[in-house]
Amino acid sequence: MSLAIRRTASRPSVLLVWAGAIASIATAGWLLAATPLRAQQPTFRSAVDLVAVDVQVIDGTGHPIPQLHPEHFQVTIGGSRRRVVSADYIQSTAPDGPPVTAGPSARNMWPESPTGGDGVGRVYVLAYDLGSLTLQDSRAVVNSSRSFIDRLQPADRVGLYTFPVGPRMEATLDHAAVRARIATVVGSQPTVLGEYSLTPSEVVDINYENARDSSLARRLGSGQVDADDAFTALRRVQVRECDGLTPLPVCTESILQAALNQGLYLEGRASESMNGLSTLVRFLSVFPGRKTLVMFSAGITASDRPGGRPDMYDAAKTLGKDAAATNTTIYAVQLNTAEMIANSAQTRKTGRVPPNHARDIVVQRRLMDEFSGASGGALMPVVTGSGEYALTRVLRETSSHYLLGVEPQDSDRDGKLRDLKVKVLNQKGTTVRSRLWVSIPVKKVG
Repeated sequence: MSLAIRRTASRPSVLLVWAGAIASIATAGWLLAATPLRAQQPTFRSAVDLVAVDVQVIDGTGHPIPQLHPEHFQVTIGGSRRRVVSADYIQSTAPDGPPVTAGPSARNMWPESPTGGDGVGRVYVLAYDLGSLTLQDSRAVVNSSRSFIDRLQPADRVGLYTFPVGPRMEATLDHAAVRARIATVVGSQPTVLGEYSLTPSEVVDINYENARDSSLARRLGSGQVDADDAFTALRRVQVRECDGLTPLPVCTESILQAALNQGLYLEGRASESMNGLSTLVRFLSVFPGRKTLVMFSAGITASDRPGGRPDMYDAAKTLGKDAAATNTTIYAVQLNTAEMIANSAQTRKTGRVPPNHARDIVVQRRLMDEFSGASGGALMPVVTGSGEYALTRVLRETSSHYLLGVEPQDSDRDGKLRDLKVKVLNQKGTTVRSRLWVSIPVKKVG
């Protein structure tokens, strides 16, 4: 089956929708929470109705793998296998080279005319979680972002979004304007860790321990430490922070209260970040076809233990579903600056540096890993540098994709989100990137 895309008409309403929505945020909160999402899984009417499912298949270096056929793919919807009728390889650019001039454009839309591609490019939005980024972080990602824009093709649209507040621009062909506006992006993360220099993982673990055993602080404060208590996070912080000048019960209770307060603060920050992303994803529903959202963040703290704070699992699941409904793939570029900040002269207590930042990385990446993977994207950790390598990988992976024609059953056609799984058979060393949910509109009669 040959794909073709009809050039869309001008969209004067898009800017108004974008600007109006942003104004609504500023004046009335997240008003789009109840707005239904536009379905982004259009169907192609042939002898049977097919559902369009876009998939990226890459090797270990992020290079797309061409020359796959329908029999190489296995697709399940709602846990049941569905027949893959067609598999079209849609290439926008060479992975590390110039644009491809022939063939259809990557829009994840079934053809409406018998002609070939019309030069419509991809859509990228660069989003910045300013509350997590320091000033130094933001300077670094601004430089790498501008380099990213320079490597886009003329037909590609690019937009800018910051949250909770900051500069924003609708996705546009005017790359120079977006590139200039990105220079105004400034991180606003506070660099003071608090009285007891609690790390994110310590906040999560102490809240978890208190939820399980509310008498732990009292026992530790009285000096009654048994074998199990000795390995708790609260005990480790007590040993590090209680210097003998403050009575042990007071110091221990104060540490617990600080963990509770910081847990609430981190939960608020995480909610703020997730709300910002969810609102942006909903805005992107006005653009047809595939969208790629590249998010920059130093991490969003979330508990990986029952009862721990912040508890953000439901928010991550909701964001993944919203991304699936609007055909938005999220790449989360995470700058690992936690250890550098904790060990800086401005934030550490002399001779007492908080330990075990490996666990901090876990609790700050978990949420981002979940919602990016659910959308068909990925988490891109940045340990050193400004993220140039991660952005190169994003461009490489999004240079092409497969558009699968999948035959649904009538029971699938109820407009509800259903589990979607795509596998590639008999291809060793490959990674498949696909959203985890699909919504199939009710079949029209006549």
